[in-house]
Amino acid sequence: MQIDRRKLLSSALAAPLASACATFPTTAPSRTLIRGADLVTMESEGELLNTDVLIDGGKIIEIGRGLPAEGASIVNARGMILMPGMIDGHRHVWQTILNGLLPKMSPSYSRYDRLANMTYALCFDPDDMHHAQYIGGLACLDAGVTTVIDQMHAANGDEMELAAARGLKDSGVAGVFCYQMRNGPYYGRGDTYAHAKAVAERNQPPDERHWRNAESIRDTYFGSDGLLAFGIGLTGSVGAQALDVAVQEFHRARALQPRLLTQHMNQRAGTQAPILRGVSDLQAAGVLGPDYLVSHGVDMTDEEMGMLRDAGSGLSSTVLGEFNYAKPSVHGRARAIGLNVAIGLDVGIALTHDYFEHMRAAYWNLMRTETGRDMALSLTPVDTLHFATGNALKAAGYGDITGSLKRGKRADLVLLRTDRPGFPQLGSPADRIVTGASQADIDSVWVNGRAVKSSGRLTRVDQTALERKSSIIRDSIVARAATITLT
Repeated sequence: MQIDRRKLLSSALAAPLASACATFPTTAPSRTLIRGADLVTMESEGELLNTDVLIDGGKIIEIGRGLPAEGASIVNARGMILMPGMIDGHRHVWQTILNGLLPKMSPSYSRYDRLANMTYALCFDPDDMHHAQYIGGLACLDAGVTTVIDQMHAANGDEMELAAARGLKDSGVAGVFCYQMRNGPYYGRGDTYAHAKAVAERNQPPDERHWRNAESIRDTYFGSDGLLAFGIGLTGSVGAQALDVAVQEFHRARALQPRLLTQHMNQRAGTQAPILRGVSDLQAAGVLGPDYLVSHGVDMTDEEMGMLRDAGSGLSSTVLGEFNYAKPSVHGRARAIGLNVAIGLDVGIALTHDYFEHMRAAYWNLMRTETGRDMALSLTPVDTLHFATGNALKAAGYGDITGSLKRGKRADLVLLRTDRPGFPQLGSPADRIVTGASQADIDSVWVNGRAVKSSGRLTRVDQTALERKSSIIRDSIVARAATITLT
């Protein structure tokens, strides 16, 4: 008799998992005084040593030395570095639970789209997807990423997609849940299906089910004042979709009033009009705007980056995600043109979740081109930090809500310990972060003034219970995926 490990453990884990998945309260936290940290403000004040930060009502209300502590809980941060929470401009959060299944440094990664997006993504039940999104959001917070633009492209039915939105919201991370308007699929577990047909169907415009469910997700989970907002991931079928159809999708999506429109954008230079070829076509059609964020975009010309800049649009290029391709990420070019640009982890199934590694990669990727090398020589560590903080936030259309340490800004903060052997002890705080900080150095994280990580551990979650449930789900996903054959 075959034992169903999932059923065997479900009853035993029910009680601890309920507490492990408790949602973060939305009420404003109490006053907190972070005492004596070395601040990397990402503002004109630069770096402030041995300085206090007082937060209340979710915001930074005072910065200075010797601040009074009346009514505040005190965090002794002497010898530590305080920086703004980091921003991820492009991540497929649902993949976090499967990280390591398709390593980027493995030949198996050549089958990423076929396996991750067209097979594994179809093998989640709603509870699985809620959990995957929940721990994916927690993984962001654990790494100091307080704001994430989630490209939720595992579209596979109303209930699963609703569960995905709820899971990310329950995690307590800020940002945008971008519901992907990706058509299909028309196959599932136990099916044999032609791969070419599946790709062609996916590139078709979204059907009415997607539009209905997008509205349902928006109305069910996303109000006007939440930390996590509603967004739409456009079809993005560059080179396969007629331009007039793409423009209609822009207009219909904007009618839903999303916080952000995102689109995977890799140009198709050989494609002939009237097929959508890239940013220049969208600019000519008049659909670019400050609510539009391009993902990847490595094929864009400088002229097209200027179009995005002039429209107030943003760009998120994913550094490690782009590194092994012919054209590198475009952070240097974008910065020189004045286009706000973010970094992103991208494929959570394949890459490290230590976000400091992605931040550093934004710098090292510049070395792949002659122009980039010249730019790199002019950058400071603070410039590199901007790819993951202030400029990244502006790229995602958030302006000055957070992304730096300044009175009145939302208190999204990361506190780093510096007493690990090997942590850089010389240089400015920014020098030390960019040179050698890692996820293991994160002592505390605040989102909207609420501590979500303290003393190196996530708060309000049972990490042991979470991992036990994750293990069960991973086994189920892999087993179900083995029943799908794409020919």
